[in-house]
Amino acid sequence: MSFRALETAYRGLISQQRAVDTSNHNVANANTPGFSRQRVLFTPTAPYTVPAFNRSALAGQVGTGATVAAITRVREYVFDFQLRVQSEALGDASTRVATYTQLEGIFNEPGENGLGALLDRFWRAWQAVTNQPEDLAARASLVQESTTLAANINRIRQQLGQLQEDLVQKLTLQTGEVNSIAERVAALNAQITAAIATGQNPNDLADQRDLLLDQLAQFTGVTARTLPNGAVNLYLGGYPLVDQDQSFALEVVISGGTASIAWQASGSAAAIQRGSLTALLDLHNTVVPGLLAQAESIRDALANEVNALHQTGYGLTDTLPPPRGRDFFEILPSGDLRVNPALVSDPALIAASSAPGAPGNNDVARQIADLRYALVMNSNTATVNDFYNALIAELGGDSRQARVAKENQETLVQAIDRQRQEISAVSIDEEMANLVKFQHAYQAAARAITAVDEMLDRIINGMGIVGR
Repeated sequence: MSFRALETAYRGLISQQRAVDTSNHNVANANTPGFSRQRVLFTPTAPYTVPAFNRSALAGQVGTGATVAAITRVREYVFDFQLRVQSEALGDASTRVATYTQLEGIFNEPGENGLGALLDRFWRAWQAVTNQPEDLAARASLVQESTTLAANINRIRQQLGQLQEDLVQKLTLQTGEVNSIAERVAALNAQITAAIATGQNPNDLADQRDLLLDQLAQFTGVTARTLPNGAVNLYLGGYPLVDQDQSFALEVVISGGTASIAWQASGSAAAIQRGSLTALLDLHNTVVPGLLAQAESIRDALANEVNALHQTGYGLTDTLPPPRGRDFFEILPSGDLRVNPALVSDPALIAASSAPGAPGNNDVARQIADLRYALVMNSNTATVNDFYNALIAELGGDSRQARVAKENQETLVQAIDRQRQEISAVSIDEEMANLVKFQHAYQAAARAITAVDEMLDRIINGMGIVGR
């Protein structure tokens, strides 16, 4: 009986030691990202005696102590699911805000060097030539303003093209990060299932896996399914990204200027839903090309409409009919716009007159200046300036919408994370109180062992010697 009491006290000692170790682990990881506090589940061991007809006649059952049934994570999976869903939307909005900020910088509106201001200066320069068609200074100023306008349109086109290339780079980097996360989740699945198979709770490994799933949610939405063996399978559009200890890689595919994400093994398209990858695909395939097409339509309208009138006119040195048919603007094979080099070299060749040998005639210059009010854009429903202003207004509206969405999602994600942290995060004060509690229990168990030891000493060394 005394030896059983020693075993009971020993079990208490070991159980409280496990509890102290767990609290120490919690304190050590109080600031570790993704860590969930752990707690010890105590359970009494089987009492003595086992019910049977031949059991001892002594009073029973007698408790035999306690053991640690499990060390578990304190975590609410509903908050994990909500956080990841909202993180997907936050990743989308954050990516759009960053790109729209770049787009606003490209167009630089409102500003004295923006395309809107340069268009106004271009029309005013034609009006100045209308007022003084024989003035070479006015003509030289028109060439300068037109060259600046063309250079700005070219810059916008080039920077939009560069932005598209940057978006492909971001797609490639983020797709690589998704592949890396999938590989690490698969590796953790293997470790977790091995630990569970031996009857253990791999809490720290599960925390690492959950942190990876939180990170993955920023890139794309996945469907997660926990298997009975503890592994988590991840699916994109019904196809496995992670299947237990295996992962399946994605890749970026560019075809005809359109970007998509496909499964590396089969080449079939992957169903990317929500997250920053969805935003990058939309920005690359729709938003930026749309802005580029609108910028080029402004370029084409200016070149076509101005050239059509300019070809009918005469310069200061043109004294004989017919009209020389000179273009004012040229569109190069690269798509760049420039002023006719002949006009740059000699502004007197600008065809402001409708008749040869008439320096004071301004008919053509006036018609070109009046193009400012001509409905030549958007199926002849808008002027060039109105079309551009609508473009800027739409861009500003989309940018504001993205910023509002980002702010709302940040607030929502932070609120959900606070709720999750209230449950899962380590409280230093609580752990210190637990340490004191477990320490006292440990000391009591140690004192019980001392008491039993003294009892055994009395029995073994203090009682009479039988057989002497």
